[in-house]
Parts: sequence; structure tokens; C-alpha cells
Amino acid sequence: MARNIALAVIAVIVALGVVGKDRIMARLRSRAESKIAAATGKSTDKSAGTTPDKPTDNAPDTAGAPKVMTLPGLRKALKSSIGESKGDETPAPEPPAGDLEKVTYDAPLGKNVAYVTPVKPGARRPAIIWIHGGFNFGIDGNMWEPSPRENDQSAAGYRKAGIAEMYPALRGTSGNPGHPECFLGEVDDVLAAADFLAKRADVDPDRIYLGGHSTGGLMVLLAAASTPRFRTVFSFGPVADPRQYGKSSCEPQDPPDNEAFPRSAIEWLHEIVTLTYIIDGEKGNAGVFPMMRKRIGRAPITFLTIPGADHFSALGPGNDVVAKAILADTGAKPGIHLTAEAIQAAMHAN
Repeated sequence: MARNIALAVIAVIVALGVVGKDRIMARLRSRAESKIAAATGKSTDKSAGTTPDKPTDNAPDTAGAPKVMTLPGLRKALKSSIGESKGDETPAPEPPAGDLEKVTYDAPLGKNVAYVTPVKPGARRPAIIWIHGGFNFGIDGNMWEPSPRENDQSAAGYRKAGIAEMYPALRGTSGNPGHPECFLGEVDDVLAAADFLAKRADVDPDRIYLGGHSTGGLMVLLAAASTPRFRTVFSFGPVADPRQYGKSSCEPQDPPDNEAFPRSAIEWLHEIVTLTYIIDGEKGNAGVFPMMRKRIGRAPITFLTIPGADHFSALGPGNDVVAKAILADTGAKPGIHLTAEAIQAAMHAN
């Protein structure tokens, strides 16, 4: 319940602050780009591109993609103090037997806890890692407790459809080592969770997907800009930059450029080579989509704005639509095609 209330507050703050924050980001970006270029020896100039609110018709275009992604190196080089003393030692509760299991996975700082679906005998199957919203990336009963259709943040539709599912708790939460870093080292924990899933006997390592909602949607975009390993990425309701969360953000107000840049998804969208969908209701965080479109370059990113939906009402139905698409995505290359119309129809089907 606390997470749901916090997410509602975040959504309102973002909706009210998009225009002003866009101007702030433009000003900060001009300062930050020169510093990043000096630190990495790489230009941060990007060619502008646009993607309409409809699915792409082709497999990911990697012709203009960077041979080495910039973002992982920036995270590694940054010695950040953001989030110190904010760890959460509350242990993850035991999940319902037969539905999920509590396990640990090897992460950069040590053993992290996670919930995963039990291993099933038979053929290897697709799997998805899900990152929930809110600023505490621990795990709890929200992953299995019943939720209303119009605000279902459990992402349970994936495992109900027969897809292997993993909810990793990230650093500094649920008793995990380290402290929260506000969209920095947590990204590497997400990548470590993918390594864990790929080793499971019932998971097809070539069909591991990544999804998240709200702050989790921002996190998965940063992960997509850090690796090509995911088959497709689904980001529900992200913002372009944590600064758009205003005073509710885990990031300090007006952070230094070297702290802000590696956490800002909009700066790295052009390096994404994985088929990616960014989705939200027209009454949610879709107001940030225009500024994000301008920065994708040739990245295979599709934006879907769901008519009549808010930050929460499209999530449960949207996950059900995605789950069906994942099960049908059996070709040699990613072949998922999502539409706003399909998600809107699913909203009205139940």
C-alpha cells in the first residue's frame, strides 16, 4: 500500500513538472556533455530521431550502434555517495509455496535476495526480470498479493502465462549488501540477475526479457543502455531523468553533472540496441515521451501512449498483452509487435 501511494505522488509530480524540467535538463545537458566527453574521450553528440506511437516493423537496427556502450564505464568510474545510510535491512518475507521461491543471486556487492518462479521440468521457456516502482527496490508481498485490475503492480500475469519470472531485490534493500545508489549500481544488479536466470535449467538464455514500471521503468532503460543481452525490454511509465521526480527523488536537488548524467536515461537512449517499448497512459508519464523521442537516434525504441489510461490502469492489462507476445516470440530474431490499441482493448476486456 505504501508503495502504491508513493507511486501516485511521483506520477503527479512528474505530470506537473515536465515542461519546467525539460528546460532545466537542456541547460544541465549542455554543461554535462562537455565533462563526460572530456572524461571518456568520446563525443556525446547524437543524431536526432523520431519514433511514432506505433510498433517498429523491423528487427533492431544496430548499424549505427556503438561497439562499446558508454554507460557501464561511467558507472564504474563514478565514486558516488548518494544513498549512503539509506539501506533497508527488512528481510524479504517468504512467498507462497509453489508460486514463488526466495533465492539469492550473485551480484557485484555479494549475495542479493530475489523471488523466482520454481524450476519446471521440460523444455526451456522464456523468462522475464521485473523491476517494480517506488524508490525502495526491495521485494515484498506486493509480488503476490491480490490487486485491483486498474492498479495491478504485481506483474503476476507473466508467471500465470507460464513464463519464468524473477523479482530481484537490488543493493541496499531487503537486507542486501551495500546501500541504495539511486539508479546507479542497481543497474549492475539487474544485469547480474539476468546471469542468474540464464543458468537455470528451464530457461532459454536467448529469450530473457526485461520489464519494469515507473522508477523500475527508468531502471530497465538504463539496463538496456548497458547491455544487448535482453531479447526485448518493456518500460512502463518511466521518466526521462530522475530530476523530473523533483523533491520526491532519491537524487539530491541539483546534483553535480557527473552524478546526474549516468542516471539520466534520456542521455543514453541512442545507445540502446535491444528492441524496446516505452509505454504509459495518456494521463500518466506519457508527457515525457516527446522529449525522449528526440534523443533516440536510430535505436529500436517504440513509444506507446494508451488513450484514456493513467500511470496504473494500463499496467496489468499491458503486462497480459506482453506475456502473450512473449509466448509467441519464438523466431530466430525478436519479433514482438505491440500496439496501444491492443493494450486499450485488454483494459476493457475485464
